[in-house]
Amino acid sequence: MNNLVIFDLDGVLIDSREMHYEALNSALSAVGEQYVINKEEHLSVYDGLPTSRKLAMLTERKGLPVELHNTIWENKQKATLEIFSHLEHDYELMHYFQQLKNKGYQIAVASNSIRNTVKLVLLPHLTHSVFFLRSHIQRHSV
Repeated sequence: MNNLVIFDLDGVLIDSREMHYEALNSALSAVGEQYVINKEEHLSVYDGLPTSRKLAMLTERKGLPVELHNTIWENKQKATLEIFSHLEHDYELMHYFQQLKNKGYQIAVASNSIRNTVKLVLLPHLTHSVFFLRSHIQRHSV
């Protein structure tokens, strides 16, 4: 029998909500302060949506030029990586995962983050070589 435990990364293993908000606003402010999302807008309209959907909505609501979407998306990813690079190791979580692994469990992580963010930044801060990861998100989420 195979045993698998699946954890949600965003909001369960790490509290990334504010980090994603800050990263997107950093990228938006670089092209124009008028596109920055205030906290109230974020919580009532944009929170939890993929970046590509947020950008499409900003085009509809605030006139964000479509030709800036790729630049903003790429800059948001860079800002996200920078923010996540300052995460501290969670040794308690690492110990917990190691216990599960020692008992024969496979561990998977679900995330709305792009694969590179999960692989290059988040996993090293949580544990080493414990995760079994499958992600279909490569570039833009729809």
